[in-house]
Amino acid sequence: MNSRVFFDKVALMRRLQQEYFKTRSKTVLEQCKVVEKEVDVEIKRVNAILGNQPIEKSLFR
Repeated sequence: MNSRVFFDKVALMRRLQQEYFKTRSKTVLEQCKVVEKEVDVEIKRVNAILGNQPIEKSLFR
């Protein structure tokens, strides 16, 4: 998932969350859970990649 797709997914997640808290709709809650899971999977994937990279030191420290 590229950064634009991730951004769009998070924006959708927030809209669904806001809609759920306004309506308490079970359908919207189920949609929220699906999108939240997709976001969580992507965060886990990127953390795994970043965890394997050495931390770069500043050239000026």
